[in-house]
Amino acid sequence: MAWAVLWNTPLWVWGVLAVLLALGLVQARNRKVSGLLILLLPATMIPLSLYGVAASFGASLAALSAWAIGLGAALTLNGRVFFGPRGVRYDAVDGRFKVPGSWVPLVLMLTIFSTRFAFAVMKALNPSIVSAATFVGSVSGILGFSSGLFLSRAIRTLKLRRGVHA
Repeated sequence: MAWAVLWNTPLWVWGVLAVLLALGLVQARNRKVSGLLILLLPATMIPLSLYGVAASFGASLAALSAWAIGLGAALTLNGRVFFGPRGVRYDAVDGRFKVPGSWVPLVLMLTIFSTRFAFAVMKALNPSIVSAATFVGSVSGILGFSSGLFLSRAIRTLKLRRGVHA
């Protein structure tokens, strides 16, 4: 059955996966980036994540609430527990951030991709589960949490520009 799922997956899905892998591998290297580039990943992933929830479950209050709770939980946890990303330095001379390589963005992108992929597979194999409250909450919460970590990491990085220690 697993082969059937993989075989019947549209080709464009594998293209999206390849792009995410490439982006994640870039994030794993030390690099110097602008503040605009710091914002690009969350500015892309948050709307895609929210769109994924809305496209999957409609304007469901439960789904959107679970997404928002996941986002808020990630913001809170990263601000008080995870403290990511670590080791970022702001270079005021060239106005760019020195960002150490991290596998976290790749993991987050793959989490979002895998969650959306699993949703599509479950919808195809067992459509009735898609409306179950725990399924809706789990999928939406995971997407919100992953997006929240992208946002929180960007906020913590950009604070360095103002001299605020993240």
